[in-house]
Amino acid sequence: MAEGSLRHFYGWFTVLGLLVGGLVVLGYYKDEYREWKDYQKKFIHEEMHRAATPQQLATAKRIPVEVRQILLPDLNRVDRCTTCHLAVEDPSYGGYPQPLAYHPLNEQHPPEKFGCTVCHRGQGRATTVADAHGNVPHWDEPMLPLQYIQASCGKCHQAADNPAAPELARGEQVFEESGCRGCHKLGGTGGILGPELDKVGAHRSADWLKKHFLKPAAVSPGSGMPPQKLSEANLEAITLFMLSQTGETAPGYYASMKVIPSAAEGQRLFTQKGCIGCHSVGGKGGDIGPALDDVGLRRAPEWIVRHFRDPQVVSPGTVMPQFGFTETEARALTDFLLHLRDQKVALSLPSFMDQVERGHDVYRKYGCAGCHGQDGKGGVPNPNAKTAQLVPDLIHVADGYTKDELKARILKGQHEINALDPKRPPPPLYMPGWGGTIKDAEVNDLVAYLISLKPKGEDAGF
Repeated sequence: MAEGSLRHFYGWFTVLGLLVGGLVVLGYYKDEYREWKDYQKKFIHEEMHRAATPQQLATAKRIPVEVRQILLPDLNRVDRCTTCHLAVEDPSYGGYPQPLAYHPLNEQHPPEKFGCTVCHRGQGRATTVADAHGNVPHWDEPMLPLQYIQASCGKCHQAADNPAAPELARGEQVFEESGCRGCHKLGGTGGILGPELDKVGAHRSADWLKKHFLKPAAVSPGSGMPPQKLSEANLEAITLFMLSQTGETAPGYYASMKVIPSAAEGQRLFTQKGCIGCHSVGGKGGDIGPALDDVGLRRAPEWIVRHFRDPQVVSPGTVMPQFGFTETEARALTDFLLHLRDQKVALSLPSFMDQVERGHDVYRKYGCAGCHGQDGKGGVPNPNAKTAQLVPDLIHVADGYTKDELKARILKGQHEINALDPKRPPPPLYMPGWGGTIKDAEVNDLVAYLISLKPKGEDAGF
């Protein structure tokens, strides 16, 4: 009876055995013919073909077929890209088709230190082409197209300080000159009409960004952002700059490349922070603080560094605010001031100008052109505004405001714009208050610039 019952299952055991055997064969086949193994075999074949001696041929034959990976604990990354891209460090493979192609700039960015995905993005742990390139569901960092690869330089370098990334620098320039900062915050500075942009590059594609620049309301219904009239070159540049804003912070060694202590970097910080508004150099600048031409003769370098760290501790009662400089920034600024003493730096800072020119810099710095137009000429649409369908120009503010009134208007802003039709959405653009953001010396310079915009030959009015 038991034997008869077992015979009943013989057929099922046979089917199950064949199924298991088939799965084993399928698994073997899939493992044996993986994409990366095919690429490695092609590489080995090429190395054997290029061998000029028996020793080189023997070495080529011993190249193992295996997964290769780069461990980057400081960057919290594991990159397996070199499993397919085996010749990235061999210049003799320059001009070869991918994936067996040499990667330039290896001296500046050695793969064992930087890996691949920190610049190219993609999924570093993957072992198939589709997964590695990141164009798959549930992966938020697909590879950057090569035309936008300079966007990654912003993780470790200042946009304007990297000669190898001219389009990144150009994109930053377009961003500032177009007045984007007037409505958007970036790096803690800017307006509040639009969203902050510090992480926009982490969740927006290049195509989305370009469409949004050209027709904002079509991409984001209800957006008050006016269409941007950009040339194709400037559109590509500002898109690249936006892609660089991912919110990532580079640690340790990589962060040290962001600001390198030098007179040139100190000069850039001196301009960026508006130091000339309170201090003079070469007889030009403010008189709230002491002249800085000979500060390197009067103060020791360490005293200057400590003063940048915490002015109140070093000089009790000083009106100089604590800017929160990093150690590297404080030393770069100190180096700049010491070079002033030694007369080794040409005074070519944009802020070493008269008050009107400094005010023009402030106008650009805070993105006023985003609403009021280049040089205060207006023309930006403000839908459903009762007083004007366009944001007003600023070339005649001297007729309607005294300097004190204009300063108060800048600091307080105007948050309510009367609607032409109360049934429609309220006007999207309004004047934010800049008090607490703009420095006192800067607002004085800005007022001087705005007063100067009145066409020549017309009476200033006060």
